[in-house]
Amino acid sequence: MSDNQPLNSNDVHRGAMIPVKISSNTNINSDVATASDLIKDTTEDEASKYLSSTPINIEYADLSHVAIPKEILNLVPEHIARRFQSVPVKLDGNTLTVAMIDPQDIETIELIKRKTGYEVSPQLTTQDDINHVLDQYTGLQAEVQEAIDSADLRTDSQEAPQKATEVNFDDQEAPTSRVVYSLLKRAVREKASDIHIEPEEHEVSVRFRLDGVLHKKISLPKEIQAAVISRLKILANLKIDEQRVPQDGRIQLTIDKREIDFRISTIPLVTGEKIVLRILDKSVGILTLDQLGLRGESRKSLENGISKSHGMTLITGPTGSGKTTSLYAILGELINPGVNIVTLEDPVEYRMLGINQSQINTDVGYSFASGLRAILRQDPNIVMVGEIRDKETAEMGIQAALTGHIVLSTLHTNDAAGAIPRLIDMDVEAFLITSSINTVVAQRLARKTCESCKEKYQPSTAEIEMINNIIAEMPEETKKSTEKRNLDFYYGQGCDECNHTGYKGRIGIFEVLSVDDDLKAIILGNVSSETIRKKAIANGMITMIQDGILKALDGITTLEEVWRVTKE
Repeated sequence: MSDNQPLNSNDVHRGAMIPVKISSNTNINSDVATASDLIKDTTEDEASKYLSSTPINIEYADLSHVAIPKEILNLVPEHIARRFQSVPVKLDGNTLTVAMIDPQDIETIELIKRKTGYEVSPQLTTQDDINHVLDQYTGLQAEVQEAIDSADLRTDSQEAPQKATEVNFDDQEAPTSRVVYSLLKRAVREKASDIHIEPEEHEVSVRFRLDGVLHKKISLPKEIQAAVISRLKILANLKIDEQRVPQDGRIQLTIDKREIDFRISTIPLVTGEKIVLRILDKSVGILTLDQLGLRGESRKSLENGISKSHGMTLITGPTGSGKTTSLYAILGELINPGVNIVTLEDPVEYRMLGINQSQINTDVGYSFASGLRAILRQDPNIVMVGEIRDKETAEMGIQAALTGHIVLSTLHTNDAAGAIPRLIDMDVEAFLITSSINTVVAQRLARKTCESCKEKYQPSTAEIEMINNIIAEMPEETKKSTEKRNLDFYYGQGCDECNHTGYKGRIGIFEVLSVDDDLKAIILGNVSSETIRKKAIANGMITMIQDGILKALDGITTLEEVWRVTKE
């Protein structure tokens, strides 16, 4: 962790006593740092100084896995808990334990004491943990139903357009806004990647994509379909009276003090307009190669490719497999003040300091090809092109790689070996491919086994036989170390922490193909992707399914997930 990176709930030792200096003459309205600043702004070195001091101790409350009984929640009304960011945790005799963002807020403590009639024992917690408890007051269905019942939403679609920054979602006179905000807020808190609002014949279905899989969350009455869709269009500055053609836009909101971007897409259906929102949380930051799950020989092969003075690295895989995230992680490895990095993206999903990011605009003729041509006149050292879609972009990217630039891009193929024939299909000469491409990475995203409910299990005899065959084909060194291990596998039973799915979060599984001299020789012979693949495996490439098996043996994911994401 860097010196200026703030702590989050995972950085604080669970159950630790965080010393907070409380002076009898402290003015709660002064600029003196409060306990909440310990979570938001404190570095590890500063926290250690706090921990070694000797003032009054305030306990840190880990609420991330805690379900608070309804009778305890009801002691502090929901509107007070939300307004003052303070939630009841437990009642012990005449003392009510309250978790707070700011346990030095004497006014709030006194207010809760008067409202409940109990003595209040404050604890320090994080914003995420507060939100986890606030969500337990009412479910999404109840929250949305309250807004629906508060007014006739069928008239709400006539609202005048406003800028997103001017919208007051908590306005009691705007029930459609409250419905929409409830959906967006809950999706962000549940760490969904997409929201699907789908008109059906008799209702409107709302689904969240969680860890790559869609889950139905709520059904809205058909009567409010027009109002909800119009509200989302207003926020995205789309034409609310145009329902015959697809539209694309963007919404920027602040939810739980985090800047969130929503990329919105509409499409006309026979039952009305469907809307899909892609959620981009700017506070998450750029993941590292370690966090992506790239390790071992695959990691070494990639690092060897990107460490060369020039050449192209391609990331391949289907839509939604995390290719752009991997490109950002690679840029994170390459960034330094001595190089000029320029990217061409559609759209720019995450902003990175020290990198020149450009967004294509096909409406004015600014495409990947024309943008790349302009970038090469900007004296770049490293060029990232969001996607190679056509012959012109492919040829320009390869020429850039041949003339001393490091080029990063993505391609839609099923595996790493398939990238070579795909480029040849674009009429790129084989000798240019062998001269320019250093590394091809193929990847998929597999759901991670929930650590809270993970249990060991025994696969079927057929699965064990298949696993042994896959291990037998691994590179010699990897095979030897794997054969010494017990074939222990895990699955998630399902719990509150993972919404009873058995999975929480995702991890990448990879295969990294290095274009070495042996491969160059057979590529020049215009061979099939299967021939290239077999030669790469013979040269030591770990395939995606092998990488998945290794991660399943480590308990990171399940065999079921490996089969699901790697099946042809």
